[in-house]
Amino acid sequence: MATTGHYLVWRVRVSAIPYFKAYGECVLRDVVAAFGDLERRAEEVANAAFERYGAQPAGEDFDGDMGAFAERAQDEGIAFYQTMSGVRQSILNLFAVGLFHLVEQQLTDLCRDASSDVAPPGDTKIAVVARWYSDHFGLNLSALPDWATMDELRLVANTVKHAEGGSAEELRNIRPQLFQHPAVRELLPEEDFGAALPVHLPLAGENLYVSEEFFRGYSEAANRFFESIANYFEQHGDAYYPH
Repeated sequence: MATTGHYLVWRVRVSAIPYFKAYGECVLRDVVAAFGDLERRAEEVANAAFERYGAQPAGEDFDGDMGAFAERAQDEGIAFYQTMSGVRQSILNLFAVGLFHLVEQQLTDLCRDASSDVAPPGDTKIAVVARWYSDHFGLNLSALPDWATMDELRLVANTVKHAEGGSAEELRNIRPQLFQHPAVRELLPEEDFGAALPVHLPLAGENLYVSEEFFRGYSEAANRFFESIANYFEQHGDAYYPH
């Protein structure tokens, strides 16, 4: 047995697309927002440390110079800011990985249906699933407008997971900005920094920097990608799949 294109449109628009929208919105609105205003929070950490040091009983060696306390308190504030910035970056990198694997899994899930007598892809890797789509849905995923962005997201996911390697080299050629620290990108957006440092600690928020803007772009592209799939099946609503 098989299903119609109309049914597959329903599955994409009722299941896949709403989940992508919720995923992208939740990451930016709820998760990343928890790391907002780090400068103010770091200043609060430094102020609290200074008060704590100043409240300590004076020892024999205390000469009344509060400058040393201020310096130590400032160091604590800086350490807090650097640590939390790294965690924030790590989270953005990880959620970009999750977004790509969500694309793979949603694509694969569309190949599964109890009424089908065609086995689904044996792997969720996007290249394997794309061949299945071509063979059984008659849809060339690589011809869709946002395929190139999905492939870029694949390189991001591989680089976050495996650090330096073939994917990092490919990604560096097409999106060098991802290897520049956000502060540097903001101050000198047009600057050419040449060869980026090797990617050693992307899961610690270093060497690869998926910004909120990049994540939003990938999320919106994933939505458009699945909308294109829905449009394809809508145009072939009376056809039967898989074949």
